Amino acid sequence: MKINEIVTPKAKIDSVKPNNSATIDNGDGTKTVVDLRKNPGALTKDEKGNVKLNKPAQSNTSGTPGTNRIKPGQKVVTDET
Repeated sequence: MKINEIVTPKAKIDSVKPNNSATIDNGDGTKTVVDLRKNPGALTKDEKGNVKLNKPAQSNTSGTPGTNRIKPGQKVVTDET
């Protein structure tokens, strides 16, 4: 199953272990863990401060260090929303 099929529009970041993993609370009682060691570009932060879930083929386009930090409580934006 693909991560885009699992994560809902109500999803929020539950916890982050920098450069290790991020836990996404899907809002329906389930959680998804993203392995950031194997796929460091899976989650990125855009200019508005939203966390974007990238497709596996995309690379990480980070800006200045520290500005793209993902924090617990931020919403996860998918292509469907």
